[in-house]
Amino acid sequence: MTQIERDVAPAPLGLRARNKADKLQRIRQAALELFTEKGYDDTTTREIARRADVGLGTLFSYARDKRDLLFLIFNPEIEEVCAAGARAANEEKRFLDQLVAFFASYYRFFARQPTLSRFMLRELAFYAEGKEVARYRAGRDRLLAVLAELTTRARGDGRLGTGEDATMIAQALFALYAAELRGWIGADAPDLEAGLARLKRMLALQIRGLEPRAGAF
Repeated sequence: MTQIERDVAPAPLGLRARNKADKLQRIRQAALELFTEKGYDDTTTREIARRADVGLGTLFSYARDKRDLLFLIFNPEIEEVCAAGARAANEEKRFLDQLVAFFASYYRFFARQPTLSRFMLRELAFYAEGKEVARYRAGRDRLLAVLAELTTRARGDGRLGTGEDATMIAQALFALYAAELRGWIGADAPDLEAGLARLKRMLALQIRGLEPRAGAF
């Protein structure tokens, strides 16, 4: 290893940090396995602690409650989903195609575990307190920031003809996506291609209201 490589290489984790990371991974894995095997509602935090081979007090040092454990599973992956979606959107030219490419990364992610995804989206409605809530909100803010950036670029080169604030448009697009996602994932057997086709159609309807036209209010 060269001196430059040594300078930029991350410092090795100490024993305490490694133990903490190991416990976190065991807790995440145990929660994922039990939620998948037994269902979210029928799994207890005590069962998760037992499978993870940690004390109940240790488990609660990582998550406030069972809902927090659910987001402990999802949050790290959702962050990468957002990054992958942004990269996919940047490969498209049309605003509509950019939006579909971005949201498709989320659809594919939720399609991998539809049952657990339904529980996550259900619990999200009341997720206001917990150790993972700040991380979830940061992820949502990143999603909205990507939408606002795509909107700003599209408006800048004339693909959108509205003077509305980009943040407001991003929130409107997100609201449509969230409603469509819940309707799609709620089906007994969510069809990914059909779900994305419907989302594209709904987004197209919304975007037409933003296109330049004579006499628009």
